[in-house]
Amino acid sequence: MKKVYLNPQRPTHYDGAHFIVYLNARPAQYQADENSEPVEGVEYTGTMEDGGTLIECDEWNRDKLINGIIRTKYLQTEEDAIKTHQIQLLQAKAGLEEGILSEEKQAEYMQEWANFQAFRQEAIDLVNSWDNWE
Repeated sequence: MKKVYLNPQRPTHYDGAHFIVYLNARPAQYQADENSEPVEGVEYTGTMEDGGTLIECDEWNRDKLINGIIRTKYLQTEEDAIKTHQIQLLQAKAGLEEGILSEEKQAEYMQEWANFQAFRQEAIDLVNSWDNWE
């Protein structure tokens, strides 16, 4: 679901185990009502009616917020598999396991790692923009 706001949105505490975060931000035209002039705003796309995304996170904590955002795209088991694939690549490069991974499989594992790392960095950058974490 999408919604446009005049200003960037911050996460809100939803209940004891969740926050609503606003992801997938992009510039958009905001119009307060049909009689007002459109101005530059921010559009969010998420699973909630307000354009937000509900994440598992029980407190305002940098690491928990980052983890909650990562879980919107990768289950823990998927992340574990990606990391296991990286171990396999390292073992193959070190000559500890020969012939297990084809060149195609190695390229696939390298790309999945790059995709995961890019999404993880986006989550970190977003959470860092919300507060002055120490």
